[in-house]
Amino acid sequence: MIKLKTILIQQYLKKVTESITLSKSVVNKQLFRYLVDQSVKGETPKEFQIAFDVFGKRGDASKENNIRVYIHNLRKKLTEYYTKEGLNDEIKFKIPKGTYQIQFQINRKAYYKRYLHAATPYILALSLILFVLASILFFNKDKPEAAKHFIWKALYSSNYPTLIVLGDHYFFQGKSPMGEFNTMRQNNINSEADFDDLLVKRPEIKNDIRKTDQTYINKQAPFGLYKIMNLLGGGQTNIDFQYSSDFRWDHAKNRNLIFVGSFKTQNILKDVHKKIGINFLTQKNTIHFRGSTSPLSYHCGVDGFLTVDYPTITYFKTKDSRHIISFMSSKDIGNYAVLKFLSIPENIKILSDKVKTLNTTNFRAILEVKGQGETDFEILLKDVAPITENINEIWPE
Repeated sequence: MIKLKTILIQQYLKKVTESITLSKSVVNKQLFRYLVDQSVKGETPKEFQIAFDVFGKRGDASKENNIRVYIHNLRKKLTEYYTKEGLNDEIKFKIPKGTYQIQFQINRKAYYKRYLHAATPYILALSLILFVLASILFFNKDKPEAAKHFIWKALYSSNYPTLIVLGDHYFFQGKSPMGEFNTMRQNNINSEADFDDLLVKRPEIKNDIRKTDQTYINKQAPFGLYKIMNLLGGGQTNIDFQYSSDFRWDHAKNRNLIFVGSFKTQNILKDVHKKIGINFLTQKNTIHFRGSTSPLSYHCGVDGFLTVDYPTITYFKTKDSRHIISFMSSKDIGNYAVLKFLSIPENIKILSDKVKTLNTTNFRAILEVKGQGETDFEILLKDVAPITENINEIWPE
């Protein structure tokens, strides 16, 4: 742990000194490096010592007084840095008042998040297996009441097998400050195409990042699989699943399809959803939704201590009567709430009654979900709009 902490200190020392906040001040950088070095050794330098070691000034009381000003300014710069660039740093440097020894504080949330992030694909793969095994237990049960209604009924009575596509996030590898390649995730890099576009825009980093076959899934994907198989598993075993990163159009041939995942994991399905009126802007965490009367925009964020998400449902039928359904959300809680919502007959009726007012059974819907963690406290059906586009031009045969 001591060795690891020392490595992190050096890593973040470099990050702080090269930051926008400190990079313009040679004095701040020299002073900061010196204080870190002395503090790692367990020493607390005096003002005269700092004046001599850092600035080469000996025996001048006025110069020693300037050290207090320099330290004061450095404290302010560090405070500024940690409200912006260093918000998620694993090690934080602090200079307490009354001393010139730096405290090294571990940001435990960020620290453990990195190691959990590295293990996420394996944890979630295990979760997926457990959910699939649990779902198999429902195969010999009578179908639930909710499966007798609306879109579930359509799937249950279909002559086509069903493919469930689980949204998985794109990973790539990047070089760490220590020169090693680590697996990482960036919100605006969601496919190989995005990765290639990044290299076109930033050719100078081509040697610092590279592709990997590794992906990971959010908790909403295995949860969605569990809920859907619970609904459809009663006697219907002709169900298969795969990840969105592996999905190709020929996989959907002669199959119903259900997509469950984050807006960021749509892969080639993104163009379909965009054409029928749902477009997610990753950088702004905002959904553009073509409403029943006018275009609408919704921002996924927080309301006090609650997470606010705007999950969507889409449904349309192909000319050969296959059913295409998607459940998408920005946060896990969105799809948790929607799939729970659609496992209750009374809620299904609310949605189906809205759809009956349209001139088509093809629709898109958006809901507002508020909650914490995996628990939704409020779910509201915001809008249901018809899909009037020519399905033959949207969905490849």
